[in-house]
Amino acid sequence: MASFDLIVFDCDGVLVDSELLARRAVQSVYRQAGIEVTGAMVDAIVGMKFADMLRGLEERTGKTLDAAYHPLFWTQTQALFTAHLQPMPGIVAFLEASATPRCVASSSDHARIRHSLSVCDLARFFEPDAVFSSHDVARGKPAPDLFLHAARRRNVDPARCLVIEDSRFGILGAKAAGMTAFGFLGGAHLVGDAGEALREADADFVARSWPEIATRLAG
Repeated sequence: MASFDLIVFDCDGVLVDSELLARRAVQSVYRQAGIEVTGAMVDAIVGMKFADMLRGLEERTGKTLDAAYHPLFWTQTQALFTAHLQPMPGIVAFLEASATPRCVASSSDHARIRHSLSVCDLARFFEPDAVFSSHDVARGKPAPDLFLHAARRRNVDPARCLVIEDSRFGILGAKAAGMTAFGFLGGAHLVGDAGEALREADADFVARSWPEIATRLAG
């Protein structure tokens, strides 16, 4: 297996097992606005930046969420994360054993990323200037912008980057950036044909656990 000069980690569903909690927060905010959003609707937009998520749910519900409700997304997500968020099983051992330079590239905003890393005691594994958000670029995943931005800021050739993602949008963005993309299926939110969706997005490898990825990289 080829070595890499940079491992680019998605945050939600890869470093932290957050997607079911985030889904609860999204559904709660919409419910307060009198709009019913199903779990399947939220799952369909996992991996998108906030503005794209809102547009996706507007298309699926036929209703526009009033901007007055927008601050509640972070308020409710933060409370749920503080009380319940856990690191992905096996991620600490993986990070402790890996000497490859690393960064985070997430569709979430910086406040949510840093809160997630802090709550799960993972911030110690990432330099402060190695955390990137889709809010740093014009287009979110599946556009390659965020991944190219991360590679540029870390001064690494995109072809020498490995991206680890749990969403189809993330895999598509990584491949569009010319990077190797591993799909990760360890999150509690992934069921059914999630692995097939990642393979169809052209993931180079799909794993269900961090030891599995470690073995692949060591091979």
